[in-house]
Amino acid sequence: MRGSDLEEGESQGMPVWSRHVGDTILRSNMTRRVDFALFMVTALGNDDLVREAPAIVGCRTPSAIEHAGAAGL
Repeated sequence: MRGSDLEEGESQGMPVWSRHVGDTILRSNMTRRVDFALFMVTALGNDDLVREAPAIVGCRTPSAIEHAGAAGL
């Protein structure tokens, strides 16, 4: 797991992740501490993440929101 910079505050929800550090979704480089922990606990039961080193970013950061809009989510 490759984390981003961490900040304090209430949860914003499950962080988004990418296999590639340079992906534009990760540009904001910020995740709430509580959401980082949420991702780590959830990742323990996610077989898709075995032998992966995903990079994460908060789901409400500008880059994640921009990516969701571009993907039509």
